[in-house]
Amino acid sequence: SHGGFLSLHLIGQYPEMYKACIARNPVVNLVSMIGSTDIPDWCMFEAGLPYSMDSLPDPSTLTQMLNKSPIRYAQQVKTPVLLQLGEEDRRVPNKQGIEFYRAMKARDRKS
Repeated sequence: SHGGFLSLHLIGQYPEMYKACIARNPVVNLVSMIGSTDIPDWCMFEAGLPYSMDSLPDPSTLTQMLNKSPIRYAQQVKTPVLLQLGEEDRRVPNKQGIEFYRAMKARDRKS
């Protein structure tokens, strides 16, 4: 989950440094995750933003969250990635990994 989040950030921001990457149930997109997880506060915290149960993120906040998500760097990834996705993860929906897989396939990357 969080390890996958960090791993995908690293291979996107430092595309020449890593030879391979394995990510298990990675958080890929904080924006798409916030509405489908039981830990929306974590999504906001990872983006460096305050969390409130009484309101939804506005467009500016969503933009900030997307900019702090690994999917933002998907176009820079050169490292082959093995995604391990589980349907029973209670925190990170497997759709997060599928989103990254599709981004890699759209760019003809190995995933």
